[in-house]
Amino acid sequence: MIRNNYRRDAERIGAALDAFEAEYGALPGILDPSFREGLIDQIIDSEQRVAYFARLRGRTLDANSADPGSTSFDPLRASIIHAERGNYDEAVWLVFLFVHFGRHRLAGWRYVRDVYGRLGDGRLWDWPSVSADPIGFRYWLDDHQQELLAAPGPRGFSNHRKYESLNAWEKTGTGEAFESYVRWILSGGGDHAAFFAQFDVLDPADRFDALYRSMSAVARFGRIARFDYLTTLLKLELVQLDVPHSYLVGATGPLRGAQLLLRGKVGEGLARDLQRELQVLSQSIGIRGDVMEDAVCNWQKSPDAYQRFSG
Repeated sequence: MIRNNYRRDAERIGAALDAFEAEYGALPGILDPSFREGLIDQIIDSEQRVAYFARLRGRTLDANSADPGSTSFDPLRASIIHAERGNYDEAVWLVFLFVHFGRHRLAGWRYVRDVYGRLGDGRLWDWPSVSADPIGFRYWLDDHQQELLAAPGPRGFSNHRKYESLNAWEKTGTGEAFESYVRWILSGGGDHAAFFAQFDVLDPADRFDALYRSMSAVARFGRIARFDYLTTLLKLELVQLDVPHSYLVGATGPLRGAQLLLRGKVGEGLARDLQRELQVLSQSIGIRGDVMEDAVCNWQKSPDAYQRFSG
């Protein structure tokens, strides 16, 4: 059942779906009214997650949110605070940290706080420090890895990053991810602004796609991490971007959602074909590519009975 507080949103999305189906034919995955309502609810939730970023940017944020020594630390809020202070490099660096570590369901931002704040030694592994000495960071991480792992209380990467490690020297560890990110950014002229300026000749959608492909240079940043990093920069208005499509190639949940919606059955349809078709649907009903990707991914988990997912 559509929630009353989002009734207008539901009517807008429902009318857009009706118009799309009138022109292109029925969508097999939402012939059942309960499946249709479930998809509409998930689109609403995905839109609200985007709106959350706009609401954050419109607030006066607690300065402690940018202090890793405080339990109030939050890398997203810290990024906004640094952007407002004109510290663009640090704002974007915090987005990288936000994506690399993610938010653990019990420990919250513990890994980001502990690493960014150097375990409370009074200094930071901020952008100037890491970019000037990525090898020094790796030595620090190696020296403190057991401390990071053994300190009391829950800790860990987010669910999307659960296969990552704090290893300093292996190709699959945090040390390699950090150093490769630094190399990627510095390859463009010395800071984040210079790096992103290289892509200014492209329109926002092509810029997103070019950056997405360029991020193959960053270790441990596959489809989900690249998509999250770039869409977070977009939602925080740190880079002018537009999501061209849902990047279903290499996806799991979003691909299953697209298969169910567009073919009526999970396992049916090639990713590139479905990606193109989902792009047409998204544009036709006025839903951004990242919103649609998030919505179909969550919808396919319980298509006929709405469940709220936190991310």
